[in-house]
Amino acid sequence: MAPWKALPEHLDPQAGRLVDRLRRLKDATGLSFTALATRTSYSRSSWERYLNGRKLPPADAVTELAVLAGADPDRMLALHTLAAQTWTGPQPKDAATPGTSGAGPEPTEPEPEPDPGAAPEAAATAPAPAPAEPDTPAAVPPALIGEPDVPAEPVRARPARRTLLAAGGALVVVAAVLAVVVTLVLPGRGSAGAGEEEHRRTATEEFAFKPDRTYDCDIHRFEGRLYAGHSDTQDALLQQISTTWEVVEAQCLLEHRGYRIGGIDGAYGPATERAVKRLQDKEGLVVDGIMGPHTWEALRR
Repeated sequence: MAPWKALPEHLDPQAGRLVDRLRRLKDATGLSFTALATRTSYSRSSWERYLNGRKLPPADAVTELAVLAGADPDRMLALHTLAAQTWTGPQPKDAATPGTSGAGPEPTEPEPEPDPGAAPEAAATAPAPAPAEPDTPAAVPPALIGEPDVPAEPVRARPARRTLLAAGGALVVVAAVLAVVVTLVLPGRGSAGAGEEEHRRTATEEFAFKPDRTYDCDIHRFEGRLYAGHSDTQDALLQQISTTWEVVEAQCLLEHRGYRIGGIDGAYGPATERAVKRLQDKEGLVVDGIMGPHTWEALRR
C-alpha cells in the first residue's frame, strides 16, 4: 500500500489526530479509494480530500468508515468533535450520496418550508367529528306489552356477595396489621431507603456519544460526597478521548466547583483536561490531567 502524503502544516494537532486515525482505519479495511466510495455514501474525490487533510469530513463519513473497519464509532465521533472546534480549513458540506463510485456528491435539495397558512386551511376543511348519538331506551319486546307485572323470583345470590365483602374486609385488616408490624419492627427504615434511592440517581442507559448533545446535572450530596446523577464511581480512570457517563459526572462536578469547561457533552477533551489540572494543582495532587482515585476523592468532597 502506497505511503500517505504529509498532512498540511496548518492543521491543528486535534485535526491531525483525527485524519491520522481515519487513515489507519482505511488501511485496516484494505480498500482502495474507489472501493471505499462503493462501500460508503461518499465519493472517491471526497475521501481523498478527507484523508489528505484538505477538508474536515462529515460526522456520517467518520461513522461509516469506523463501522467498515470494526472500530468504535463513538470514539471516532469524539475525535471529530474536538477536531471541528479547531479546524481552520473548509468545513464539510458534502451530502451523502449512496451508490457513487467516482463522481462527487450530489447536492441535496432543501426541504420546502411549511406554509404558515396551510395549517388553518387544513383545520377548516377537516371533517368535524360525528355527534354522539343520544342514548335511547332499549326496545320493549312486543310480547311483554300490555301484560300484567309478574313478581320476580327472589334473588338467591346475596349470601355469596356478603361472603365476598367479608373476605375483602379481612384482607384490609391483615394489610393494616402488617403495616403496623413493619413500622414497629423496622424503625427508621424509611429514611434509609430515601437516602439509598437518592444515591441511585445515576444513569442506567448505555452511554453513546452524540455531537452537540449536552447533559443536565443533578447535584446532590450522599453520605458526605457530591454526586451529579450520572455515575457513582470513585476510581474510574479518565483521560483525553474518553467518552463515558463517568466523563459526564466529572464534567458536572467540575462545573459545580467553578472549573469551567464550556459544556457537559461526555467527551474528555482539552478543556476538561485543563479543568482537571487546575483542580489537581489546587488540591496538591500530581498535575497530569488524568482523573483517578485521588482526583475523584477531591472532586466529590
